[in-house]
Amino acid sequence: MRPDIAIYGADHKLKLLVEVKNKVGASPNWVTEMRRNLLAHSVIGPSPFFLLALSDSFHLWKNAETANGQSPPDYSVPAEQVLAELLKDSSISLEKISDYGLEMLVSSWLTLVMISDLTPETALPGQQWMLESGLYQAIRDGSIITQAAA
Repeated sequence: MRPDIAIYGADHKLKLLVEVKNKVGASPNWVTEMRRNLLAHSVIGPSPFFLLALSDSFHLWKNAETANGQSPPDYSVPAEQVLAELLKDSSISLEKISDYGLEMLVSSWLTLVMISDLTPETALPGQQWMLESGLYQAIRDGSIITQAAA
């Protein structure tokens, strides 16, 4: 098994692994246990960052290669806030999106992030956590591999 999305930085080194789950209302305990299970079953391996993207929330672990499997995420952000730019002029509903649709939406969002020029002054509220965590700097000008493309 492989993660749904892998992002390599401009230096061609793995920076981010992403697992996308079409789930609403996950408890903090469920989120932590999902990551632990993904690690235990070798779905995800070591990477500087790990993102669990759910239909209603995104959960990011930084220093993920050394973080304990029981560690809670460093950041949890509402999905609507993160995906606001992609959702604003569309009829996409995160409550009714398919599994594949959510994965494509997250992939599109990450692609836009990688080619954007974010600064603390230009970042929208749903983007500040990417700057604070170092995720944006790690994946900027990088490349993306989705499970469908692998």
